[in-house]
Amino acid sequence: MQDKPHPPPEGRLPNATEGADHLRQVFSNQMGLSDQDIVALSGGHTLGRCHKERSGFEGPWTTNPLIFDNSYFKELLTGEKDGLLQLPTDKVLLSDPVFRPLVDKYAADEDAFFADYTEAHLKLSELGFADA
Repeated sequence: MQDKPHPPPEGRLPNATEGADHLRQVFSNQMGLSDQDIVALSGGHTLGRCHKERSGFEGPWTTNPLIFDNSYFKELLTGEKDGLLQLPTDKVLLSDPVFRPLVDKYAADEDAFFADYTEAHLKLSELGFADA
């Protein structure tokens, strides 16, 4: 196998302004991931931040964006706070009746989040890229 000379085209990630149906279209229909995978992978937002020039949004999701933990889910449950980002695709995790119990579970049980994130990340990593 040989490395591709260029990265895949943008647009494979969900539009941050869309809702649950869009998340499922991207992650389930296009990638074959489950609702549990969608919520677990969203927890990856515990690391890093959005950059306005890349996404139109600015800021970190958590108070310590250098630590991988379940704080993303805890922050979602506490509501919006100055200085922390909650995208529409984050907020829909609270309003969707399938996603919400998973948010509650991961906020309460970091080990469950770690286990499910590991499985979801592995699935995502093994997808590869089709030629565009």
